[in-house]
Amino acid sequence: MRIWLAPSAFFPHRGGVEELTLQLAKRLNASGHDTLVLTNRHPGTLAPRETHEGVEIHRVPFSAPRARPLAALRYLREQAALQRSLDGLAEQPDVLHIQCPSVQTLPLVLYARRHGVPVVLTSQGEVVMDADHVYQRSLYMRLSLRLAARLAAVLTACSAWTAQQCVPYAPRFAHATVIANGVDPTQWSMASSPQAPVLCAWGRHVQQKGFDLAIRAFAVLREQIPAARLLIGGEGAETARLRALAGDGVEFVGAVDRAGVRDLLAGSRVAIVPSRIEPFGIVALEALAAGRGLVYTQGTGIAEAAGGLGRAADVHDPAAFAQAMKAELADPTDPAEGRARASVLSWQRICERYLEVYDRARTGNAPKEA
Repeated sequence: MRIWLAPSAFFPHRGGVEELTLQLAKRLNASGHDTLVLTNRHPGTLAPRETHEGVEIHRVPFSAPRARPLAALRYLREQAALQRSLDGLAEQPDVLHIQCPSVQTLPLVLYARRHGVPVVLTSQGEVVMDADHVYQRSLYMRLSLRLAARLAAVLTACSAWTAQQCVPYAPRFAHATVIANGVDPTQWSMASSPQAPVLCAWGRHVQQKGFDLAIRAFAVLREQIPAARLLIGGEGAETARLRALAGDGVEFVGAVDRAGVRDLLAGSRVAIVPSRIEPFGIVALEALAAGRGLVYTQGTGIAEAAGGLGRAADVHDPAAFAQAMKAELADPTDPAEGRARASVLSWQRICERYLEVYDRARTGNAPKEA
């Protein structure tokens, strides 16, 4: 099968959708399918073609229209040129899989419509996670998502919570197939956790990830457990503010790759995921795969990643979140249960779920909800 995976962003950018795309592409290729990643060429200095970890990448300049009349006319000309570029890009796919719909959505849906290619549309929480609130501000983005959802053969979302966030924009997501994101359990096997009261958190330092809320809750915990430490990995626009907010016991370890995250987890007893908003939370799965305790924000998609393990608390209530951290330090999630949960959501199983969806899309067996 020839499959185009079309995420909103890909390597060298890093995040949940990028990880999903990479792991899916690698496993599809290993299964004998012909996979191409088609993504936005942003910034424009990125190469139009590249190979990363054996995955073929094509980048094209997707964009949204501007309100000014001349800019709108220029946009229409650009879109006509873009369609010609897509026509000559590569062999026509059997399935087009749009992940985390953004500016790539409408041009690709139009391409698929012209060529009779079935579309699978996957939400990764873009309608609530975008830092610029683009779906709330842009009529173009809202209409693009609604049209794409109506025309797609199959809709999926990384969690039921995520699907529900899309419903106000595209009602058909009420019936979306939920396919979780995953983890490679073999990459996270490690020794027993230390007895010391060390917690860790990592990710992009942006407002949605709630590191400021974690620091406030940790200050409450530190009053009860003076020896407690909080290790924070990652960098971003909020790093300077977070450093200014941090008190005793908080340590910033800088940017972390996969090996760096393993080091963080190896030296920690409990991982925390304090996101204000989180469609799924691969980091929670990584912590469970490593056999570590887990504390996370209640009322988001993280609960579906955790599968009933760990402790959820209101991250906006420092005392409540601190109490959850204290309880998890004293009695962490059973490592065997955490690793079993990670095995259920291995990337290989997730790939198999998507292959089932691709077959449904191609054979026309996908339900046609209103």
